[in-house]
Amino acid sequence: MGKIIQKARLQNSADMAAVLAGKIKPGKVRAADVELLVDTGAAMLCLTPKVIESLGLHKLHERDVITGNGIVKRAVYEPVRIHIRDREADLNVMEVPTGTPALLGYLPLEALDLYPNPTKRVLEGNPQYDGKLVTDLL
Repeated sequence: MGKIIQKARLQNSADMAAVLAGKIKPGKVRAADVELLVDTGAAMLCLTPKVIESLGLHKLHERDVITGNGIVKRAVYEPVRIHIRDREADLNVMEVPTGTPALLGYLPLEALDLYPNPTKRVLEGNPQYDGKLVTDLL
């Protein structure tokens, strides 16, 4: 078994809403292509300050989080739209220190209905539904 690195396209969700409202042109949406380390022990989509700044995200609040160094405060930022394969979701972002890999935690995985296959080192669609995106409302 090994680590899974997943490529994703991120877009500023507020910019996407501004496009729908006719306030900005689609070409003005701030976006970034990133490589994410799949980490089912992490809860959120976690990005470095450089990526957060490039996306123009605003800080919402701070939250206590459990890390290998104990409980620390981390900033939470407004949502991004994440695109992986044919799936997308709008998710808040947690900041991780510079030098830390960007992380794809279990909440984004659930929102995208993706499952890690550590043997193949890939994310796969839900095997219960032949890989199709199905949202659980139960």
